[in-house]
Amino acid sequence: MSPFLPFYFVLLWISSKLQLSLYRATFTCDIGAKDGDQVLLLKQIPGNVPQLIISHHHSFTSPRYGPGISTDRYTATINSAATEYQFIIKKAETADTAHYYCVKWFWITHRYGLIVYVFSQSSKLIVTVDKFPEPALLVFPPYTEDNESKDSSTLTCHISKLAVSLVNVNWLKDGTTLQDGVSTSNPVRESDNTFSMSSYLTLSSKDINKDSLYSCMIQQEGSSAFVSKGVKLSQC
Repeated sequence: MSPFLPFYFVLLWISSKLQLSLYRATFTCDIGAKDGDQVLLLKQIPGNVPQLIISHHHSFTSPRYGPGISTDRYTATINSAATEYQFIIKKAETADTAHYYCVKWFWITHRYGLIVYVFSQSSKLIVTVDKFPEPALLVFPPYTEDNESKDSSTLTCHISKLAVSLVNVNWLKDGTTLQDGVSTSNPVRESDNTFSMSSYLTLSSKDINKDSLYSCMIQQEGSSAFVSKGVKLSQC
């Protein structure tokens, strides 16, 4: 029976930078020295497991791609010293808006299965277009039972049909931004490849003004447009 070999993961950092041109994004990963292990580019949507986009190594004849990744849109190059890797999105789309990481992994010792993963700091890619499809917002007042039996009440803003996963969400009272009592869920990808999420505003009973307008306002990264929806509790 083979002995159990544990694997250890150590997170360090490598340098990276992002360059943008029309429809093209280039992630440059400087690993410092030529070695025997490959470099990867990961994409992460907030709250989701990172996705392998592409990997490369100076010994490869061509880059290798993650599951479902189009070779038409992604490529990679390596400098002559094999110390600088460039991962390129040739045709950037709004769905590419996300956080990206360069990752280098090393076998420290095969005997004990020690692997070191070296991560860059994240680069945020924002793809802008002239006009995003209009998202849908629904604002729900607190349940009647909440108003009658609790010291606090929660308003809910359900947001759907988002074109991108990076969204700024704010709650306002009569046009003034509220800082406290706000919590927002991570985005969820729907079957039509749009995203949905929810945001919540919790107010103490003494701070609630039923004649005030409570609004949920969003802005998708890459869009200059703000979309809002509001409710007056006195009209519910």
